Amino acid sequence: MESYLQSANSLVIKWTVGLIVLFVLSQSLLFLWIAVKRGRAAGLSDQVMRRAFRAGVTTSIIPTLPILMALIAMAPVLGLPISWMRLSLIGSAPYELMAAGIGAKTMGVHSLGGEAFTPAVFANAVWVMCIGSFWAIMIVTVFYKGLKKRYALKAAGDSRWQEVLTGSCFMGVFALFMADPLTSGGVALATFTTSALFMGMCLFLIVKFKFEKLREFALTLSMIGGMAMSVVWSLYFG
Repeated sequence: MESYLQSANSLVIKWTVGLIVLFVLSQSLLFLWIAVKRGRAAGLSDQVMRRAFRAGVTTSIIPTLPILMALIAMAPVLGLPISWMRLSLIGSAPYELMAAGIGAKTMGVHSLGGEAFTPAVFANAVWVMCIGSFWAIMIVTVFYKGLKKRYALKAAGDSRWQEVLTGSCFMGVFALFMADPLTSGGVALATFTTSALFMGMCLFLIVKFKFEKLREFALTLSMIGGMAMSVVWSLYFG
């Protein structure tokens, strides 16, 4: 019987995944070009846009490291092409592994990999991974214009409403990530608190001593500081 990894790492899958990743990359370049064009139309100087670009790059490096580790962990189980494709689109290893596990369980296989994980089981797992993340994109595609129109009408009547809604959405996103360490305690809470202290120190230097160059790297430094101190906290709380 053909191993599912032979199918997962086949030339057809590699070429298909390569085209998908290339499409994602082309979208990124397109949005970058549009951002530069709109920035110049809005009167932003090239220096300001370069500074914003550097800030975006530096704050994106650290969050990509867990995704790279997830790729290394997923590749032996799901094959390199599919793992690369899924993490390039979603970037969430917990979701991908959970969805793959659900797809396998529906066919009576309770663990990823192994002799029972046939090409058919693998295909079913990949279908669940893809379909499970499809609906969020479709909701945005179908309802975005209507939501945007209602948002603009509300904002036109009361500009404070727009500020409150935007701030509430951001706080909701932050609260989603803050809830777990705050309720878990231990290493997670200590790491969370350390990162917050690093960010507080960066803000103090920026506001008090006008260290403006630090503004671009504050988030990156707070993440690095929290990750480094998490090793120390693990020795005490682990």
